[in-house]
Amino acid sequence: MQNQKFYFFRSLFPGKIVTLIWMGFLAMGILSNPFISYPGRDGGIFLYVASLILKGKIPYLAVWENKGPLVFYINALGLAFSGGSRWGGWFVEFLFFFISGVIGYLVIKHLMGVIPALVGTFIWTISAGNVLQGGNFSEEYSLLFSFIAVLGFMLSLGQPHRNIYSFLVGISLGLNILLRPNNISMQIAAAGAYFILAISAGEWRLFFKRALWYAMGAVIVIIPIIFYFYSQGALTEMINVVLVFNLQYSDGFDLAGVLDGILSAARSIGVFPILFAVLGYLFSLWILFKSRFNDPLAKFLLILLIGWPMEALLSALSGRNYLHYFIGWAPYVGLLCSYSVYLFLRRFGSDFDRYSVYVLLLLITVTLAGNMTTWKNYGTVFAYKWSNPNADLDYRDPVALYIMENTDPHDKVLVWGFRPIINFVSGRESPVSFLPYPLIHVDTPLGKHWADQFYSQLTNDPPVLIVNVIEPADRERIPDLDPDIRKQYKIKRKEVVLAPNLQDTFDFIEQNYVRIGDVDGYDIYRLKTSLP
Repeated sequence: MQNQKFYFFRSLFPGKIVTLIWMGFLAMGILSNPFISYPGRDGGIFLYVASLILKGKIPYLAVWENKGPLVFYINALGLAFSGGSRWGGWFVEFLFFFISGVIGYLVIKHLMGVIPALVGTFIWTISAGNVLQGGNFSEEYSLLFSFIAVLGFMLSLGQPHRNIYSFLVGISLGLNILLRPNNISMQIAAAGAYFILAISAGEWRLFFKRALWYAMGAVIVIIPIIFYFYSQGALTEMINVVLVFNLQYSDGFDLAGVLDGILSAARSIGVFPILFAVLGYLFSLWILFKSRFNDPLAKFLLILLIGWPMEALLSALSGRNYLHYFIGWAPYVGLLCSYSVYLFLRRFGSDFDRYSVYVLLLLITVTLAGNMTTWKNYGTVFAYKWSNPNADLDYRDPVALYIMENTDPHDKVLVWGFRPIINFVSGRESPVSFLPYPLIHVDTPLGKHWADQFYSQLTNDPPVLIVNVIEPADRERIPDLDPDIRKQYKIKRKEVVLAPNLQDTFDFIEQNYVRIGDVDGYDIYRLKTSLP
């Protein structure tokens, strides 16, 4: 009688709908609220480039940025949805996380059951959130394509003669290359797994067929983009910025730096999920060798065994070790933790999924109770919109507001200190395309070329305002415009590469601009010829 009541309750519970709603809250809980927060440096420049795209301008020509082109167009899509509001970008981020969650959940559920899928989805989402650093990074958008690769790989194992699944993995490879070439560990792992499985089974014909469709999937995505930028005269610059510069920028990393980055990632993601994932990794190795590649689940686990070490290496390759570089760890951590849960639950029988309702309710409680400040902030947005239907829900800092009030929309504004979010929020374009100046990062002819380009654009089309926005963390990297302040901070020249024409730039600004005050602690310089 008790079991009948339990199954009756379970049949009434709208599990699928509630699970999807829970996944939505999970995604919302890790995203930054545009009403109260500002994106970081990367997120800011992506939005700025996206705003220029909507004006018909071409990335790499109109503005310099060393990421692949897809992230700019993803941001442009969000801005187009919302009429230029950052909430459009928020919604696109939400969709990417939500769809990633659904795909990951379905994969894990198919292979291991509902409870491992619920736990794995929760762990990978929280793990990504722990290193998201404000969001809108190319690494977070890559998660969706990594999960698509996982889905395609799983389906190709179950139906090896359906070429569409290998093709799907290849498409995800092309998309991740267009985001950031370092974000392709899952796709490389899929190719490596196909190769190892071919060795173990001797199915070379199947392997070469998969490889062909895999390559076709990548090519069909990348080739049109290459032709587009070629037709716009931007292909050479795109290659110089995205490939050549990034290779130069990554040159010189050492093993100690890579290991330090991996340890930093492990601490930031969380010791418990990392240890749980390592346990799953070791179990996967044991099961794979024990089954001699005959167990279907063990074959799937091969993509994780190859991919996670590769992701750890690729994410630390540059030696810079920014935390958002490690977002790509999240699928591996979530899937391997799911496997640990699966093995644990299987010790108590094969029908453990009958308790999935209670696990879901527990995770819903943790998700809501553990993020009360986040839900309160979203509530503030809804309340404000309800009482002010026509109000702008994007946060604008005092500097951006000052620029908007004291310049015309067609005026140019240079933000010294590489904070392009100010250009985006104020709606004022920069007169230069190389925004990181005076940092050129690499002592190469390309770096000198971009520095010369900056000086030429600055002097030929001088901006009405220059805003001296140097964050405290950059004081020893970026020289201040004020010569007295420059004397107070010693630039770590062994760690940064400054433009060779920096003194010429200082001289030009000193001769043609006058400091008129400060806003929120940041100095404002105005072009002398524009003064009343």
